[in-house]
Amino acid sequence: MFDVVIVGAGPAGMNAGLVLGRVRRQVLLADAGAPRNSSSRSMHGMLSRDGADPAEVRRVARAELGGYPSVQVRDVAVVSAAPSGEGFEVTLADGTTALARRLLLATGVTDELPPVEGLARLWGRGVYHCPYCHGWEVRDQPVAVLGGDDDAAYLALNLARLGCDIVLCTDGDAEASEPARAALRAHGVRVCEELVLGVTGEPGTFVRLSLSPGWTLERRALFVHPATLQGSDLARQLGCALLDDGSVRVNELGQTSVPGVYAAGDLCRSEAWPKPLAQVVMAAGLGARAAVVIDQELLFGDVFGQHARPAEAGAEAVPGVSLPTTGK
Repeated sequence: MFDVVIVGAGPAGMNAGLVLGRVRRQVLLADAGAPRNSSSRSMHGMLSRDGADPAEVRRVARAELGGYPSVQVRDVAVVSAAPSGEGFEVTLADGTTALARRLLLATGVTDELPPVEGLARLWGRGVYHCPYCHGWEVRDQPVAVLGGDDDAAYLALNLARLGCDIVLCTDGDAEASEPARAALRAHGVRVCEELVLGVTGEPGTFVRLSLSPGWTLERRALFVHPATLQGSDLARQLGCALLDDGSVRVNELGQTSVPGVYAAGDLCRSEAWPKPLAQVVMAAGLGARAAVVIDQELLFGDVFGQHARPAEAGAEAVPGVSLPTTGK
């Protein structure tokens, strides 16, 4: 019986494992081996690791977890999970099972890119989605944004303030609202409504868009706001409440609507946030938060012989859960 099974060894899952390992919780950290940022060569916005290779950060994190004997890391996917007694039973892809008192989902999301030829080849290496993660590197340079809705327009406006020469390529899509279009005009963002037939380029150097009827647009980088899909079916299997955008609903403590099941990272959000928090540093912080809440909840139950029941998303803090006020 593990104290916690963590599903997913991205920033959220590994940081949760680190926090729980430091208080000797028995943890199984299972990972399917498909990180969202696997194609990216650098990550940003994290103190002491700004510009680091995500693969190297994962390697170092794995090595650090190895210093905590109570944390078992396995490179195998969790294919199913269900309540069992007062905890949960998970089944792994190799046919083995594990029992846990608590379950933390950190399975992330997958990006669903627009069906433009060549886009996937440059994803994370010239084609990006986040101005916080990659905007600084293309400041004051020519940039294109792909999409014609309000999300694409807002992405273009985010980049325009960095001094970028922006062209918004709608690919024939004209869904942006009039207020969004007015804002684009006011900030000097040009709009190209031709169809985008394909994307070529040199990773990290330039991106060339082939446009109908037969001309090209060369830019330093291309940004797109892709749709996302849950990286795992486990939340649905367990009956966790989802929000309209498909995110797993959590409260401010990282608790889902299912007692004993937590979620952290970009697969989830609270209703106070309009979109999931996708930066590495934020995912890591959410994992640490969930780990502390899980540990305190278990400790309260062990000490007082009763369980602090997880609250519905948006409810008051769980009785008996005492969060530390200092990291010293």
